[in-house]
Amino acid sequence: MIALDLDSQIQLLSRIQFLTRFSSNLVQVTGEPGAGKTWLSERYLENWANEPIQSLLICNPSQQDAQHRAIILRQIVRDGVFNEQDSMLQSLDYMLEGRSVHCLVVIDDAQRLSANLIAELWALVTEAQQRDNWQINILLFSLRGKLNKWLHKVSYGQGVKPLELEITPLADNEREMFIEVMMVSRQLDAAQRRALKQKAASLPSLPGALRGLEQQETAAMEEKKRRSPLPLILLVVVLLALGGGLVWWALNPQTSTEEAAESVLPEGVKELSAILDEKEKEMAAQQGEEESGEQSLNANAEVNDDDVALPDSPSVEGMTVGRRDENRRIVVPDRVVDAIIDEQAVGGDGTGAVEQPLIPELVPPAETTVRVEPTQPEATAEVVTEETEAVAPLSPPTSNADVPLANQLLLTVPESRYALQLAALQSKQAVTEFLQEYTITDRALVYETRRNGEPWFMVLLGDYPTVADARRAELQLPANIQALTPWAKSFVQIHKEIGLVN
Repeated sequence: MIALDLDSQIQLLSRIQFLTRFSSNLVQVTGEPGAGKTWLSERYLENWANEPIQSLLICNPSQQDAQHRAIILRQIVRDGVFNEQDSMLQSLDYMLEGRSVHCLVVIDDAQRLSANLIAELWALVTEAQQRDNWQINILLFSLRGKLNKWLHKVSYGQGVKPLELEITPLADNEREMFIEVMMVSRQLDAAQRRALKQKAASLPSLPGALRGLEQQETAAMEEKKRRSPLPLILLVVVLLALGGGLVWWALNPQTSTEEAAESVLPEGVKELSAILDEKEKEMAAQQGEEESGEQSLNANAEVNDDDVALPDSPSVEGMTVGRRDENRRIVVPDRVVDAIIDEQAVGGDGTGAVEQPLIPELVPPAETTVRVEPTQPEATAEVVTEETEAVAPLSPPTSNADVPLANQLLLTVPESRYALQLAALQSKQAVTEFLQEYTITDRALVYETRRNGEPWFMVLLGDYPTVADARRAELQLPANIQALTPWAKSFVQIHKEIGLVN
């Protein structure tokens, strides 16, 4: 399956990365069956985790606590010697011998962990919070509500509590994009696309449920292929035998009739052919041999002369589809159809897919973009053509004392474009310090949104027509800004977050 950059999943992974960057935490990531917990855990380890030491545990019902401890500790300290019956804190303290450690432990299907092992994991995190040279983050991917009881018990009466993040179902546009990718990967025709969409309409907006539909179709096709051809072979043999019998009976009807007559006639009864021969002989004797000869010659001499003229040879002109068509047919390439689908997935109507290049990586660097001047009372657009840069970023307001918000300015940008988000902060003072630290006060744009009723301030950089352009622009940023791991964010999501303020 193609790895999709869905906004909801990107936001969840970026929030996990932010929570685990500076301190030790135990984060519980919950979701319904089929919400994509296993895929997100592997995706985070592959592309988002920054810890030098990483450990992955996929819980199995047949595993015991000693096996769980051994799998985790062997990935943290290679070739380490420990007792599987001791707690993980004791074993890790013994193997490190005062050395520093910075690691990430990801546990999938964490609802299968025992209460004792959950208590050991919490003790490991709390101890790491008290030591300066230890930073240990633990991510528990589990079903919703399965670990709340044990986590509440182990953290009761303490000032620090475990964190919990929830995997939300796919939005409508993400669901449509997911189904479209499934259909493209399977190369379905129009009828099969409609059938798949009708089946998917009754399923919940979860990746696992939608992928299950594809697996059911694949299993049904494989089952048809595995069916034994023996019944079909037997049917063909029976039909061939019946056909052969009918052909033999049609070619030998007279012989079978004569044999049947000979077997039925009793002795002493003459056949019909013999009686006719006798009658002919009697009539020939009465009329005489000469008259009978003349009559037979006259009868044989009567011949019908068929002189009717045959029709002329028909002149057949070859018929080819479209030979006499006055209008020309138009063949649309597959890449144009894919581009139309991609544009509709981000909110467009598909009409610009033919004019714009379908493969941004092969386009020359020159491109026409729109620069918006936010300092005027009304936003105006100026068309600028650049030969050295692929896109021209929005011009942000410049002020060191206070950070003006660009909510209204960002609403004027088309929803089909993208920007790079650098940070999400909860105060303007933090935003000012952030901009001054990275010296991007004259380049960044800041807008306000609401999360759980609290104000948040998002720091953006650039204005790009596609995700690919945004990622290429990320590679041109200074090293300290690239270290922030910025990600591409669509203006569809930016407009939604700005709408939460009103």
